[in-house]
Order: sequence, then structure tokens, then C-alpha cells
Amino acid sequence: MIASAAVVVVWLVTALAVGARVDARAARRGAVIGAAAAFSLSLAAIPVSSGTATAVVCSAFCLAGLLVAALSPVASHPPRVLARALALVGLACAFTVVRVEVVDAALWAVTAAVAWSGARDRRLFAVYHVPSVLLVLAGSVVPSPAGDVLVLLGVAVRAAAVPLHSWFPRFVARTPTGVVAAFLLPLGLVAPATPLAAAVGAGAALVGAVFAVVQTDGTRAVAFLLASANGVALVGGARPAAAVAATGLAMTAAALAARRGPLSLTAPAGDLARTPRLAVAYLGFGLALAGFPLLPGFADVHHLLAHPAGFVVAALVVAVAVDGVTVLRGFLGLFAGRPEDTGERDLTPVEHGAVAVALVLLALGGLAPGLTGW
Repeated sequence: MIASAAVVVVWLVTALAVGARVDARAARRGAVIGAAAAFSLSLAAIPVSSGTATAVVCSAFCLAGLLVAALSPVASHPPRVLARALALVGLACAFTVVRVEVVDAALWAVTAAVAWSGARDRRLFAVYHVPSVLLVLAGSVVPSPAGDVLVLLGVAVRAAAVPLHSWFPRFVARTPTGVVAAFLLPLGLVAPATPLAAAVGAGAALVGAVFAVVQTDGTRAVAFLLASANGVALVGGARPAAAVAATGLAMTAAALAARRGPLSLTAPAGDLARTPRLAVAYLGFGLALAGFPLLPGFADVHHLLAHPAGFVVAALVVAVAVDGVTVLRGFLGLFAGRPEDTGERDLTPVEHGAVAVALVLLALGGLAPGLTGW
């Protein structure tokens, strides 16, 4: 617990330091240094932690935070916005320090307040997330099973489970991606492990996958892929590899949009030969999120197929398959265009370093799960 608390302190101190900067590029460099320090500390804490599972989740959150710090576009993530994203990562790690429902509810409220301060459409966000916070707070003090139902309703709002999803595509489109990705990290830790939660999550995963595959805008497709992944989290709880993969995919799409502008999937665009690192990052994180074989997401999904409810299993199978189609469609639509010299830059060395670390660990988590705990 002490080690995880130290990780939280590092994140919050880094957020304060970054928010005090004036120059956006200097702020991002400081964010990467602080994120790397927090991730290293979280890895060192795993062997001495009394709760190894939660320590691994904390390390995954820290790795996701490193991706947020390294891939956040400077134009859309000035120092104060980037600081909010880093604070949300630190608060996500705080969920792993003390596993008490009342503490979870308090952190749920704080993370919603931080995300609200970084959202551009604050009124719409408040309409959905004030009830979410109140439901989780009430569920933390009401005895089960009624309390579990209240918590599930509150978590389903943040998970963008249909029909509570209308706020989410606009939130993703109009809010800095680093804030979006960090805001979603603690979902699996708060969702109750009940049959009702599994049914709601399976339905959300399936509907999110169907919505994602029909999108013509790359950013909206990623938004619904995240919603589908959130649904799986309601079924299976916290999944370290999925947290890293979802964050990596969202941040890669944000980095690409910052270079190219709107991401249209109506016709092939981009050039794989000119941006190979961006392409590999998009495909690698996307396939890991979709549960491709030999990646850790596959083991997660395989484990969930043992669920006793037939509807849950069937919905997850279809959702995972459709998510894979969406990822491949996005990859071909964004990187299989004609070779034209548009001046589009590939990942910078700092961005590439963070992506390489994350993809290597995801690959190890699929090939040798015992090495990473994933």
C-alpha cells in the first residue's frame, strides 16, 4: 500500500509541476520524465506489494499514463490540460491503494470533477455525471444487493453503456484525448462483480462494437471501440492489458489527427511507408484491445468465455470479432492510401520510445503472461 501511495504522490506532484509550466513542449518533456519515474516506481513496488493483482493494475495505469504524457499533442494539450490528464492517472492509481467502497466513491467523484474541468461541453458532462457520482456514492453506503445496483448504474454512465452513451462520442470529439483516456482507467475497479453487471457489460460491448464498425470518422470509431472495451470491463473487472491498449489506441489516433486533421474512413488515406511507426502503433494497440491471439487481450477474452451465462458469452464473441474488423478497417483506411508527400511526420523519438515499451510489454503479456502478470 505504501508503494502504491508513493506512485500516486509522484503522479500528483508531476501534475502540479507540469501545470505550472508556461511552455507546452517543456511541460510535455516534464510530464514524460515524471511518468517514466512513476512507472519505474510502480514496477519496483510489485514484488513487495501485499496485493500483487492491484499492484499490477497500478503499473498498467502508469504505463497508460506514460502513453498519455508522450503522445498528447501539444496544440490540444497545453500545460494545464496535460496536468489534468496526469492528475487523473494518479487518481486512477489511488483506486488501487485502499480497496474500500466509500474511498472508491470519493475518488469517483474527484475524478469526475477533474474531467469536468477539462471538458469543453461541461453542461452535457454534468447532466450525465452528477447522477453517476450520486449513484456511486449512494451505492457505497446502501447494503447489497441494492447498493450494487446503484453502483452499477453509476458506472454504466461512465462506461457509456447504451442507452446512457449519448454524451460519450461528443466528449471524445471535443475533449483532449489525454483527459478522456485517463478518465476511463478505473472503470473495471469500481464495477460490481454481479450477474447483472456482466449482462449490462456484454450488451454494452456488443452495441459499442456494432456502432464502431459502421462509423466513417476515425475518431468516432475509436470512441465506440473504447465504449465496447468499457463493456468488457463491466464483465471482467480491471484488465491491465486492456487499459494500456485502449489508452494507446486513443492516444495514437489523437497523435495522427494532430498531424493530419479529421480522420476520414470513407477512402484509404495516408501512406504506410511514410508513417510506419504510427501505423504499427495503431494496429498493435487496436489488435491488443480487440483480443487478437498471442496478445494479452486474447487471454482475457478466453477467460471470460467460461462465464455461465450464454448471452454474455455470445455477445462477447461477436463484440470481439466486430472490434477486430473495426481495427483492421481503421488501419487500412488511415494508412493504405496513395504514396503522396504530404509532409506528415511519423512518431518522434519520445513518442516512439513510449509506444515501443508499451507494445513490447503487451507482446510479452501475450506470449508469457507470467512475466507481466497480464
